[in-house]
Amino acid sequence: MAMTDATPPTCCSSACRRRNAGAIRFVQRQPLPSSLQIRPRRFALGLAVITAAMLLAAINYGNNLIFLIAFMMIALMINSAWQGWRALSAVTARVMPPEMRPAGAPGSFAIELGTPNRNLPPLVVDAGTDRVEPTSATAGNRTTLSLDLPGEPRGYLPLPEITLETPYPLGLWRISRRLSPGIGQWVYPSPEPGEQRGERHSNEASGAQPAMEGDPTRLRGYHPGDPIRHVVFRHYAKSGQLLTRHPESDEEQPDPERIDYAAFVGPREVRLSAMTERLMELERVRRPWVLLLPGKEAIRADSSTNRAGRYRAALQQLARFERPRDAQGFDHVPPGESY
Repeated sequence: MAMTDATPPTCCSSACRRRNAGAIRFVQRQPLPSSLQIRPRRFALGLAVITAAMLLAAINYGNNLIFLIAFMMIALMINSAWQGWRALSAVTARVMPPEMRPAGAPGSFAIELGTPNRNLPPLVVDAGTDRVEPTSATAGNRTTLSLDLPGEPRGYLPLPEITLETPYPLGLWRISRRLSPGIGQWVYPSPEPGEQRGERHSNEASGAQPAMEGDPTRLRGYHPGDPIRHVVFRHYAKSGQLLTRHPESDEEQPDPERIDYAAFVGPREVRLSAMTERLMELERVRRPWVLLLPGKEAIRADSSTNRAGRYRAALQQLARFERPRDAQGFDHVPPGESY
């Protein structure tokens, strides 16, 4: 997460200088920005007062030894600030995204720290809700820390800012560096049982027709995500009903269960929690399903698809449903919204 230095090439024309200036601004707008702050600690303030008193005494009495000691103390304080700033600037950090979790549940994420050419200085890593003191790492090695996250409402939410703080080398200064991870955390609705308007779709309700004896195919009602080559358009031209044809080899495969937003009752968050609970239940038993949200593309999973990827995409769709987004692409959660 260290910033990249860009040195523009030397040129004479104003157009070249404008291009180089734009390139420098582009590098400074890269993700994971950081800022350094240096603040004196109480011991440093006391040492500064003593040094000022020694300077006044040296001036008043013309004592060269006191002058020497006072200037040595000033040099010690300045060099201590420089060494601490240099050590903290050399620390590289990489934030790893956390696992998806339900709304209201605490989580954690990992941050990897290291230095290329020196040992890791004593640090305190603060993520707002959790403070960790990492073990030391030698030059060229890295250490990984785990930071806790509080429970959050559903959505794709930004990770909190991280502060690295060190008293290195003498404890005179508190040198801190703020890092913006630039990545988010996925929080899906908390799974809760919910009430549906009617029974789940069966073969009869979905328009499925039993295959005649000796018929190598069977028909059932069209579901979003069915292959277009299986749609029986001739039947649609006659009756206006969309049916799909399934080979005999697929006859033992159950029809995908529709997890439809319109089929559940209650407020939006209650429906989403019930849909999440049903989705997770179907995924546990490896049954096919179709997720249907208003204004969203249907997500379908069966034995022939990438179930893990579809399952994750379905949870992400439930997490971001009807959430406004900010300029960075993260979701905006209304103040006071419960889990």
